[in-house]
Amino acid sequence: MKTGPPSLPIIGHLHMVGPIPHQAFHRISSSYGPIIHLRLGSSSLVVVNTAEGARDVYKTSELAFADRPQSYASRKFAYGSAGFAFAPYGPYWKFVKKLCMSELLGGRTLDALSPIRRQERLRLVEALRDSARRGRELNVSEELNKVTNNVIIRMVTGMASHGVEGGRVGEARELAKGVAETIGAFNASDFIWVLNGFDVQGLKRRIDNVHKRFDALMERIIQRKEEERRIGGGGERSKDLLDIMLDVLEDDKAEVRLTRENIKGLVLDIFTAGSDTTAASLEWALSELINNPSIQKKARQEIDSVIGIGRLVEESDIPNLPYLQAIVKETLRLHPPAPLATRIATQDAKILGHDVPAHTFVFVNVWSINKDPNHWPDPLEFSPARFLNLAESLDVRGQHYHYVPFGSGRRSCPGASLALNILHVTLALLIQCFEWEAGVGENGERRRLDMIEGIGLTVPREHPIICVPKVRLDPFPSF
Repeated sequence: MKTGPPSLPIIGHLHMVGPIPHQAFHRISSSYGPIIHLRLGSSSLVVVNTAEGARDVYKTSELAFADRPQSYASRKFAYGSAGFAFAPYGPYWKFVKKLCMSELLGGRTLDALSPIRRQERLRLVEALRDSARRGRELNVSEELNKVTNNVIIRMVTGMASHGVEGGRVGEARELAKGVAETIGAFNASDFIWVLNGFDVQGLKRRIDNVHKRFDALMERIIQRKEEERRIGGGGERSKDLLDIMLDVLEDDKAEVRLTRENIKGLVLDIFTAGSDTTAASLEWALSELINNPSIQKKARQEIDSVIGIGRLVEESDIPNLPYLQAIVKETLRLHPPAPLATRIATQDAKILGHDVPAHTFVFVNVWSINKDPNHWPDPLEFSPARFLNLAESLDVRGQHYHYVPFGSGRRSCPGASLALNILHVTLALLIQCFEWEAGVGENGERRRLDMIEGIGLTVPREHPIICVPKVRLDPFPSF
């Protein structure tokens, strides 16, 4: 395959990728076509930028692309291949996928843990309300990150996000952030083989430090949980996700016996995939609503007409709020939480008629596909109405290859239901309880937030949302 720009000795095309790879690949694709071949150091890479190419990866040759490439960070944080996200396709991966879908992230478990999500949403609303009353500017991005992390950590471990256990939850939040930052950072030694034995960026040392701290924290959390289980004897209390994993670890008849490393790897997968991606999506959704006040107003009118002002939005209300759902879908289109789906060819295959040899890295550029004018009129415009006007309903779970925010096929995200749950209800509460704007400029006109992407695995905003929310519905009037 020769569809790509000329490369340089040793580094190949690394100098063209930059800190935000999906944007760089999009630019290169505009000159060299929908599928491009690059060399990153000593590694061969194919980038797919169209829905038709994505179909070949996700469906036509799915088994050939069922594995994900490993990096120094992913091997470290996944305890080799003990987790789920980077485990090779095979019996263990199939077992854990089934465990995730039926037990860990299945409907029954999510329903049982819904009180945790509600408590953390109310804490978010209370924090925003208190800041609004004082007229103080607030780092809203930080609060959104905190609520999503608290929800995931509490659902996994059962620890409270305040009081005595709040310190551990805060430490887990900090470490989850460190994992996302380091695993999403460019590590030259992953691509240039002559650097394998060196740490020229100091990144390996940072990865090792974060992993060591995370491992120590997880060991304390697991020991605490094991002690709880010995004292409580199981009982009828609501099980958290760590309980479910320990049940499997202790089950002599389980199809696959989990180890302690498996549990730590799975917990880290859930921490990073479930919290940071959801926080980034909430951040982008709110940014779009601030910059598009007419859409914000229409969403609020829908909520008021369906829910009224006598109570707060609940999870059960979401099916009755189609415009809110369209806002979430449009946010995931313009700002996909995982802009690049990474694969590695385990055998020779074809994409769009091009030969792709085994061991080639294959990236599906979801970010670029979501902005393809062949599928999306006015692709750069934030227009939730596009999802209401479609002749065929567009699902977010990978059935339409020009819209795959959670991937598609065997490697699609098992946590999509939880992420969508948190996204919809939290955003609905932000709209229902507050009015959002970025302030007024010197010319008296409403300010707009910049929409610059930052660096990281989940593509957060480069600059946080800083504003003073205006209370319109106070759920805590007596305080």
